[in-house]
Amino acid sequence: MLITSTRLYDVTPAARDAWTAVLKAAYLQAGLQVEFITHGWPTPVGELWERPGLCGAFMCGWPFAQALSDGKSFQAVASVVPAWPEYGGLARYRSEFLVRDDAPWTTLEDAFGSRYGWMVKDSQSGWNAPRGVLKDHARRRGADLFSESKGPYGNPRGLIRALQEGEIDLTAIDGWYLDLLRAHDPLALQGLRTIAYTPWTPNPLLVCSPDVDRQTASALAEALTAMHKDPDGAALLRRAHVEKCVPPDVEAYRVTLCVAEQALSAGYPEIR
Repeated sequence: MLITSTRLYDVTPAARDAWTAVLKAAYLQAGLQVEFITHGWPTPVGELWERPGLCGAFMCGWPFAQALSDGKSFQAVASVVPAWPEYGGLARYRSEFLVRDDAPWTTLEDAFGSRYGWMVKDSQSGWNAPRGVLKDHARRRGADLFSESKGPYGNPRGLIRALQEGEIDLTAIDGWYLDLLRAHDPLALQGLRTIAYTPWTPNPLLVCSPDVDRQTASALAEALTAMHKDPDGAALLRRAHVEKCVPPDVEAYRVTLCVAEQALSAGYPEIR
């Protein structure tokens, strides 16, 4: 049985419906029968990626690259080009450092000494990318950056709630997730603002698990990457705030491994 989940970017019911419509159209075009499953916190997202028959589910780029290095190659199906201009027509994303509107800080450095909140330790956007930025500041200061480092909050919504309710003072969240939230539910970010960004890296991609037939993965990849050329398909993509899907640059995801290695080499394994 083939299964999928749009868990990573189910920012609202409307967003979930938009992703589901895109995938259902691609499955139909590829001649595939795939069951959509519910998968959410507190079940770790890594459990989803371990399931057999995974076909066209979002996977974070850092675990994808780690699996490549460990010899467990997920089949890269498609990368998504978000429709907003700042993405530059590329399948990329970055994390945003968020604070409350009433915080007295205008730069990331201003927030050092406050309470930091993090999502999970196997996330590129919620851990690896911000750690890669923070390591340089920690090295220059020769000391911990925060009075507290609190987590795991499990998902972006958990971090947003903790920040709005004053449990933490600073966090970093997947900017693509935030852009989708701004489009579908802008009030969810009320009282928060961005003070810094991490560098761009390849964004989470759609994958098939290693046990899925290669012809199946290839048929799905062909359907997704051609969707923007069809008027009906392009309309579905617009609902999901997607410009198009493109063939993934698999090797580009290894940059996430470099970010992790540099943090370890700098003596900054934890955000602190």
